[in-house]
Amino acid sequence: MARSNSEQRRHLRYHFPCTIEYEIRSGSGTRIHRGVTINISNAGLCLCVFETFSEEAEITVKSFLPVDHRKAVVRWIKAVDHNYYKVGLMFTD
Repeated sequence: MARSNSEQRRHLRYHFPCTIEYEIRSGSGTRIHRGVTINISNAGLCLCVFETFSEEAEITVKSFLPVDHRKAVVRWIKAVDHNYYKVGLMFTD
């Protein structure tokens, strides 16, 4: 019997719908952005945003999270609708 996608993960994901603020580091400085989390684990989180940015972009979460991590890197981006994206983030700190 094949294992489901969630069973193959090393860290258990938890449903965590919450609006958060984060910064994206770029050549033109940093700006505060907002997004809505979908789920979170000790390894990363899934975030819904209304703008796109590049894979490997570095972000810093400014809002409370129920984990000790604050810095993350974008691992994947999926367009859901016009100007609406799901983003997979992997914690780096």
